[in-house]
Amino acid sequence: MKSSRLIPVAWLAVIATPAAAQTDETLLVRGGTIHTAVGAPIRNGAILLRGGKIVAIGTSIAAPAGARIIDATGKDIVPGMIDNHSHIGARPTDINDFPKLIGPEHRFLDALDWNDPDFKDAIEGGVTTIVTGPGSGENVSGMAVVIKTFGTDYTKRMLLEKGGMKFAMGPKGRDRYPATAMGVAANLRQYLIKTQEYQAAQKKWEDDGRKGNPPARDLGYEAMGDVLAKRTYVRAHVHPATDVMTLVRLKEEFGFDLTLHHSTEAYKVAPELAKRGISAVVLPLGPRIGVTEDAMAGPYILWKAGVKIAMHTDAPVISQKWLRLCAALAMRYGIPEEEALKMVTLNAAEIARVADRVGSLEVGKDADLTILNGPWYEPASRVETVIGDGRVIYERKDGN
Repeated sequence: MKSSRLIPVAWLAVIATPAAAQTDETLLVRGGTIHTAVGAPIRNGAILLRGGKIVAIGTSIAAPAGARIIDATGKDIVPGMIDNHSHIGARPTDINDFPKLIGPEHRFLDALDWNDPDFKDAIEGGVTTIVTGPGSGENVSGMAVVIKTFGTDYTKRMLLEKGGMKFAMGPKGRDRYPATAMGVAANLRQYLIKTQEYQAAQKKWEDDGRKGNPPARDLGYEAMGDVLAKRTYVRAHVHPATDVMTLVRLKEEFGFDLTLHHSTEAYKVAPELAKRGISAVVLPLGPRIGVTEDAMAGPYILWKAGVKIAMHTDAPVISQKWLRLCAALAMRYGIPEEEALKMVTLNAAEIARVADRVGSLEVGKDADLTILNGPWYEPASRVETVIGDGRVIYERKDGN
């Protein structure tokens, strides 16, 4: 799915052309172990970057005249990492519109601060793309965006303006309806039915030759209509297995695409998710909250069942610079190294619907990559260099 790339006129005046010009630089990164996320690691490999894209990858690539050479001998090279669930890029007061319970018309784009300092932490951790959006203070809180964490050319940073509709299961207050899991499900179902009725009224007006006044516009039903038409998908904040199965039933009833987020107890119904092709963005296994060993092993159970999974930090709950360590800890519970890497690269990109651009090191994709001074999954390893759109956007200084 491609972005509509609608850029507010006010931004055009601040788009910086020098940064865009730098993407014409030719870089050759060589000598390291390249983890492409689509195949076996390439030892003593080389990757050639030009015009912001990957143009060659292998073991014997000659340096073109004038190319800048980066020596990565003894280092790991991985795709720029992707956090599939974040809330950075907006003020904390702008991520939930509580006490409103269903607000699909809300767009994170309208609260997005491109200069949020949290983007710097993400870059320093090797995270070059994020899905960031509204919080879980509503049962439907609005549309996320998929953006890069670097750059001043906003047309290039934005990958998808419709980056997924946020659902959040569970009551949002005991003093009013819905105060139970049953009520939340009924409320969601009712809104989806009203969306179908809104679409039907619009279609009837068009089929009747657009005679008379059109149906009154409703931004919420229009936005939810994108979900039902599969122009975007549902990103559902969910913890208990009972709520997971409620979402499965809603998906089957209304036909929308679904990805589970946090997914604490999704492992309990892993076969049900696998046979329906439902993906899961799983809880950080890093420093957050105490969870049981069963829940810590949940990502492995999901992966073993055939569910596509990705990791996330829920930033700023956890700084995005720790994203890779969340995946690394998943290895402790049985997920193989290269599969764990996909959880913060290719899988995350595929779930976000931007894998045509990012998520793996392949010819033709965006030249986003991270160089570490040791195995990517080791806590002792440090991010040394981050390249975004073919230019160096971060280099670690001694002591950092």
